[in-house]
Amino acid sequence: MATKQTARELYDERRQDIARVMDWIELELDKHKTNAKANPTDWGYPGDLGHVREKLIETLAFLSNGEPQEIEDLLSECR
Repeated sequence: MATKQTARELYDERRQDIARVMDWIELELDKHKTNAKANPTDWGYPGDLGHVREKLIETLAFLSNGEPQEIEDLLSECR
């Protein structure tokens, strides 16, 4: 009989998956930067990052039980 996965085990598995995805995002951002540098007048590259930024802000707001605008405000303060 197969053993059931515990909530803790599933949590740890998903946390590891998220860490891997974040590492992959870094790799893809590096590739994206190289492509953007080769095409500096192409507005599609900033558009791509705008979409990714929006989704990451939504994710952070969800995890922190906050609002996307709060994160936008913090980003503005960091500039």
